[in-house]
Amino acid sequence: MKVSLKRPCPRCHSDEVFRSHRRGAMEKYVLRLVGMRPYRCVNCDARFYGLSSVTEQPTPPHLKAA
Repeated sequence: MKVSLKRPCPRCHSDEVFRSHRRGAMEKYVLRLVGMRPYRCVNCDARFYGLSSVTEQPTPPHLKAA
C-alpha cells in the first residue's frame, strides 16, 4: 500500500498543497539541515513548513530505471 505524501493545510485542512520555493538564508540553509520544507495551500494561500520525507529526495542517476 502506497503512503500518501500529501500534507493537509493547517489553516483550511485542504489536501491541495504543493511545495513552495525556499526563500532567504533560513529556508535555504537552516531548514534544509533540519529536514524541513516550505509548503503552500492552493485554496487559502497559507504558507507553512513540514518535514521532508525520504521519498521526496531525488533518485540518484545510477538507481533510476532504464
